[in-house]
Amino acid sequence: MDRKSETKRLMIYLVLAFGLTWIIFFAYILSGNVWAADGEITGMDQFVSLGMLCPALAMLLTRYVTREGFAVTGKDSMLLGINFKDKKWVYFVIAMLLPWIYVELGNALTLLISPNAFDLHNPELLGLTDNERAIVFIQPIAAIVSGATVSFAAFGEEAGWRGYMMPKMIKLWGVGKAVVSGGIIWGMWHWPLTYIGHNFGMKYFGYPFAGFAAMCVLCIFMGIILTYVTYKSGSIWPAAILHAINNASPSVLQYFINHDKMAGWRSDSVVSFLIGILLMITIAVYILIKWLKAFEE
Repeated sequence: MDRKSETKRLMIYLVLAFGLTWIIFFAYILSGNVWAADGEITGMDQFVSLGMLCPALAMLLTRYVTREGFAVTGKDSMLLGINFKDKKWVYFVIAMLLPWIYVELGNALTLLISPNAFDLHNPELLGLTDNERAIVFIQPIAAIVSGATVSFAAFGEEAGWRGYMMPKMIKLWGVGKAVVSGGIIWGMWHWPLTYIGHNFGMKYFGYPFAGFAAMCVLCIFMGIILTYVTYKSGSIWPAAILHAINNASPSVLQYFINHDKMAGWRSDSVVSFLIGILLMITIAVYILIKWLKAFEE
């Protein structure tokens, strides 16, 4: 391995991934926009979603300018192939089911810590139409189906982060350092949107720095899982599927959590978020320990 060439390619990729995306993010921010607290999607929000495709575009541009090539499968490829042999199909199943497990368990933990927040008449639930209310209990299945079939935004990120950045970092630094560094970088990439209220709003303690830190925590541990399924399957598709399903919030319990009934420190959006991902963090730590031991053997 030519470390100098790999480092150069990695740096070019990061400059392009951040540069292309942040042009879109800051155009949105400088136009006076903040992220809607009610989750309503506007035309400008859809414009911002184009930024999610920029890591994939950065990967393609980097491969072009560095003459690295565009191999679809194999060593140093874009990892676009799908192979179910040698039990690799298992990682596609994991990608579809794991987000449901850790999101649902995270919401269960939230209710265990804040039992008063359980509300059968939650305004979020009452605000749904009759048809929407009827599918609440199959929402995880709907999230899995939509995430597995329509994952373009997640693909845009995963083709860059897991398909290009992480293989380079693992080659240069090994798994442990790579997943931590890669997670921090991925978290920082989100910071402009975090600043204007995406994920946590703008009223939490320590705004915006607590939000910046929480985003990096999420990206480190979720990044471990995403990188692992990519590495084991030899394909970015399990990561894209898992990412898309995670973003679709595959949970029934979420509709019965009334955040307005949380009191004290539990009502802080960043604290509530971190509680919700504790189970995912636990799974990620287990995977990383298992992964590192496999390299030592």
